[in-house]
Amino acid sequence: MKIAIITRDTRGGVQPYVALGVGLQAAGHDVRMVATADFAPMFEQAGLTLSPVPGDSREEMTSVASMTEVSPIANMRRAAAMTGSRTKQWTKDTLAASEGAELLTGGIGGMLMGLSVAEKLGVPFVPTHLQPVDAPTSRYPGVLLPNVPAWMGGAGRIASHRLSNLALWKPFERPMMAARREVLGLSGRPTAALGQPVLYGFSRHVVDLPPEANPLGQVTGYWFADTPSDWSPPTDLSGFLAAGSPVVSIGFGSMAAADAASLTSVVRRAARAAGVRAVLLTGWGGLEGAASDDDVFVTESVPHDWLFSRVDATVHHGGAGTTGAALRAGRPTVVVPFTVDQPFWGGRAHALGAGPMPIPRKRLTADGLAAALRQAVGDSRMRARADEIGRLIRAEDGVARAVEAFGRVASRV
Repeated sequence: MKIAIITRDTRGGVQPYVALGVGLQAAGHDVRMVATADFAPMFEQAGLTLSPVPGDSREEMTSVASMTEVSPIANMRRAAAMTGSRTKQWTKDTLAASEGAELLTGGIGGMLMGLSVAEKLGVPFVPTHLQPVDAPTSRYPGVLLPNVPAWMGGAGRIASHRLSNLALWKPFERPMMAARREVLGLSGRPTAALGQPVLYGFSRHVVDLPPEANPLGQVTGYWFADTPSDWSPPTDLSGFLAAGSPVVSIGFGSMAAADAASLTSVVRRAARAAGVRAVLLTGWGGLEGAASDDDVFVTESVPHDWLFSRVDATVHHGGAGTTGAALRAGRPTVVVPFTVDQPFWGGRAHALGAGPMPIPRKRLTADGLAAALRQAVGDSRMRARADEIGRLIRAEDGVARAVEAFGRVASRV
């Protein structure tokens, strides 16, 4: 089957779909990635074909850096306002890049254009999510409203799911419907995903989706895009890790800080106060690229699957993919959420006993982070629980289960 995977996101949001694409291709499907061209090296390295659409994901994401420290719902509203004017062109580009496909798939970023494009092409769309969206349950709160007061009980948690879904989709409804009419000549609401399975690329040991939450939902396990076996770390990094412990990894991925120098100072002082050495990952601007020394190694990025299992604890922003990688490594994880789904994943790591209470970015202090680091490296029960969760996640094969689901869809098309 010819499958187009549509993804418009940060690097961490794209990598799981690379893993999914590799798995589908290995199973005999003809896979193309529909994404911006700046990810071309990642796709080429994975052996995947790219049908590029205009744009630069890093430029787009860093241009909204001011949104990384606001509430998740406010973030979605502002993101919709900034992207609304581009939706028609993005839809046109996605249609051109998807021509000839027999099935389209993607998560929230891909569905904005992909649902309607699939309908125009007369093919199904299979939602593939990295977050538990469109699946209301009383077991845990909604992805954008994770801090529901306990006194609200199960009804409050279900309400938080419904409000989260509204916040995710409602701000984009008007531009999406305009693109349907004016670009694709379609009317009414999208229908390409009706009756299709909804695949969730995370572990049931992290978020256990009950059957009643979404009868079509299937939690497959994480989709990990692991580093090629011939990759080797810089010699100076290997030397730094071998020079003593405890060592922690600190980085905020694609999150850009309004004052990277200040944030870098906070994490350096916290590491010093906690008595740990640190690998600082500057990412897309969350931390400043200062000089390394005996206690701090500074670099832009290191593959998470390699690094996280070689440190005593991780500190990160709580993106879905980064949280999954941290939990799989079996090390305690300290989440400093900035916005969107990150508070949710920080809350899940803490609820599982695999990490301290998350520290929201706007409330981060050197003292608070130092206390969390001391707990992460020194709490034996937390370390044992993190190790247990890691073993459970490593025993899963989320890509294989997702590929099986696509095979069932292909047999019906």
